Amino acid sequence: MKNTTLAVKDGELLETLIAKYGKVATAKQIEAEAKDIWDYQQTHNRIQKLVNNGWLIRIKRGLYAINDLSSRGFLSISPYVVAGLLVEDSYVSFEAALNYRGMFDQFVQQYTSVSLKQYKMTELESIRYRFIKSQERFFVGWEQVEIENMTARVASAEKALVDLIHFRTGKYVVDLVIEKLHTYREDLNIENLVHYAGLASQKTVKIFGVVFDLLGWDSKELSQLLANKRSTHWIDPNDKTFNARWRLYYDDYFDKYQVTKGE
Repeated sequence: MKNTTLAVKDGELLETLIAKYGKVATAKQIEAEAKDIWDYQQTHNRIQKLVNNGWLIRIKRGLYAINDLSSRGFLSISPYVVAGLLVEDSYVSFEAALNYRGMFDQFVQQYTSVSLKQYKMTELESIRYRFIKSQERFFVGWEQVEIENMTARVASAEKALVDLIHFRTGKYVVDLVIEKLHTYREDLNIENLVHYAGLASQKTVKIFGVVFDLLGWDSKELSQLLANKRSTHWIDPNDKTFNARWRLYYDDYFDKYQVTKGE
């Protein structure tokens, strides 16, 4: 069981850090505020003790979340913010972004971000943070949002849906995307979705083409993105149903979404 006792000087240091830097501080900032109290080694010993007792939570090397008494031992910063602290050039996407947009009501245990550099998967407070490296041209479709006076980058709903197909595919993902397109049609900007799909792979465009056709939506713009391109793709390697228009093999499971005339 962690010790709840906080020494006076430690408490004063934490109060100063929160007042000056908010809920997050770097090791150098802590050192600067503690230089009149302890020497370098003493300061790092105090940091380690504060970490062990739950007053500081290490986000990554040299970066700490500062907890007050009500949240001691638990990370009190939104996972959307934490993801951006772990990798600056990144934005949260996939299910977590849909959750933020009110389109995914299940508990999110993994926050997956699109980033401009590779970074190892990290787990903090039972939440996993995963980063998928992307080309700069595809690093679009996100906005900076404010969460509890801190900032985070979160994909738009349209970009999150395209990211799901582009980086993952598979039956679960396609089923999820179809469900969200069908349920939230009036809340989505389809023009933006088609634009983001056009920045992705041919396979991504084809999958959205098949999905649009199944839902009875206009897929002409998606078709134009594939003009004079005759390659064949599979959603999953074992798929056997062939869509000649899109030159894509898919699972006939998805035919259940086929909209009949008059619907």
